Amino acid sequence: MKHSAHTIIVGGGLAGGLVALAKVEAGRGAGLVLVEEGATLGGNHTWSFHRTDLDADGWRLLAPLVSHRWARTEVRFPGRRRVIENDYATVTSEAFARRLASRLAGAGVRVMLGARAIAVHTDRVALADGTEIAGDVVFDARGPERASTSTSTSTGFQKFVGLELDLAEDGPWDAPVIIDAEEDVEQLDGFRFIYALPFSRRCVLLEDTVYSDNPTLDEAAFEARLLDYARTRGARVRRILRRETGVLPLPLRATSQPARADAPAALGYRGGFFHPVTGYSLPMATRVAVALATRDTRAEVATALAALRAELEQQQRFGFLLNRLMFEAMSPALRWNALERFYRLPTETIGRFYASRMTTWDRALMFAGRPPRGISWRRLFGASGVAA
Repeated sequence: MKHSAHTIIVGGGLAGGLVALAKVEAGRGAGLVLVEEGATLGGNHTWSFHRTDLDADGWRLLAPLVSHRWARTEVRFPGRRRVIENDYATVTSEAFARRLASRLAGAGVRVMLGARAIAVHTDRVALADGTEIAGDVVFDARGPERASTSTSTSTGFQKFVGLELDLAEDGPWDAPVIIDAEEDVEQLDGFRFIYALPFSRRCVLLEDTVYSDNPTLDEAAFEARLLDYARTRGARVRRILRRETGVLPLPLRATSQPARADAPAALGYRGGFFHPVTGYSLPMATRVAVALATRDTRAEVATALAALRAELEQQQRFGFLLNRLMFEAMSPALRWNALERFYRLPTETIGRFYASRMTTWDRALMFAGRPPRGISWRRLFGASGVAA
């Protein structure tokens, strides 16, 4: 069975969904097809961001999707806590799917759920059921390729298990704690911390996150640790409302693989549009969506993506360097020191770091003064491929 469209987006998660939404908001919904393998758009995720991660255009696109907002966040390390006065917001996959589906339907966009793409080219997409869709512009937003989540000396990993918890009484969190690595949070398998996102005083998302050398994720062990953590913080858990998991590759250096001639325009993780240190993809996904909203031809899309990559190149390379310092110059148990030192910097520098808009002065500040405790230059320079 053959169909045709002007624009095809493969992948209805954050990256693909935001491009579809941006095009609809720009009046480019006609002839748009969104292909998603899952049963719903958005998957099972919670995306959070600082307000300073987005410019005015990005905020206009994302604001209707926001589920919760807070005026501050907190980080906790052994012997040190810091409150950061910076608006913070969350988009849940449920809110994302609801808003996106409504806007796309109203604009006449064809959304194909439960449709698995087996071949994605610059001008066509083949589905597992035998359907082929021809298109003038094709975007591939299916997430990181499997090869990037295998064990590699050039890749670290951020892996996590999250539990959304219904509490029997008010919990101890009234604002997000984006890093809790206090003394009682045992450093296992790398830099480990707990992320707490209170949707209300009786509903909280807790994530156990590890910056690890390997992608192995023992979900049962992570879940048990989270429930124990909740108890130690004085929360009485009534039930688990939802679970989410993830293993994100964190590159230690740039890769330069020539693009195939028949490769479509890649978005999100697959296209390299993510923060190499935090794994955050929402700020860059929003920037990409805004940039592509009015690009109607393959050439215009290629030019826009090339400009974004050039704009981000220095930011990405600096992120790779920070990853090498954490994963190659520090032992797993001491990696937390690198982040603890980072959170001593000015609020504005921290904000520009998350937004991938760091200045030369910001980068200099990160290396000024004494290096973080536990860093080993011998370990770094002895690591393979450091000169790459």
